[in-house]
Amino acid sequence: MKWFSKKSTLDEMQELKLLKIESRGFWIGFTGLFLVIAVQALFCGQENMNHMLAGEFIIFLCMGIYLIAECLRNGIWDRHLQATPKVNIGLSLLAALITALVNALTSYRNHQDASAALIVFAVCFLLFGAGISAALCACSALYHRKRKRLEEETDDGDNRE
Repeated sequence: MKWFSKKSTLDEMQELKLLKIESRGFWIGFTGLFLVIAVQALFCGQENMNHMLAGEFIIFLCMGIYLIAECLRNGIWDRHLQATPKVNIGLSLLAALITALVNALTSYRNHQDASAALIVFAVCFLLFGAGISAALCACSALYHRKRKRLEEETDDGDNRE
């Protein structure tokens, strides 16, 4: 008796629903890990933070790398956002703002010095903003190159028929 089959036992509607469920599960896990890392970074002491965050950070990083690599490999950017410089800069600034805020609050909690926290905020905002913007621009360029290649393959397939 065969208990496992590589062929799906679901119809197309069930497959689509399962994909949606899996997608939501992935994003719940991804967001949850991000929140756990952010909360632990804010409320844990510096000496405990490195040991506490290692597992969560590794899983979060692997999920992010997998998502980016597979989307770029398949020529997918986003359902709602376009791969334009304006969007990339806006997202970079938002991510840099959140990251700088978490770092500044952590600095203030650890040292009780508002001016040092403000400096941490400014430096983190500038560095993360530039780094994230560069990463998004590189990914955007890879995405556009892949889309062009996929469109050329589709055009070549249509011309042969």
